[in-house]
Amino acid sequence: MAKVAKEQRFINVFWVVLTVVIAICTLVVSIRTIGDMIRTHHDRKVVERRIDILEKKISDDSIFIHKITTSPEFMERFARETYNMQRAGETVYILKE
Repeated sequence: MAKVAKEQRFINVFWVVLTVVIAICTLVVSIRTIGDMIRTHHDRKVVERRIDILEKKISDDSIFIHKITTSPEFMERFARETYNMQRAGETVYILKE
């Protein structure tokens, strides 16, 4: 009878230890997963902000391309201001601020 009680106690201790080990492993995995979720959420916000900035740049560049291809006056003004171009016989003074 004592031998059976000892075996039963051993089996109960085994299951308790196994349950504790599984619970600890579950906690470790859960905490790591939560950390990954937080990092992923932060990275997503950063990427979304970057996408907004790039979409604004695309919009601005599209407007610029449309203006420069459809308006000769705009193209001339842009070339004069950016590349310091001038017409023949014209004198241009460049003032630096």
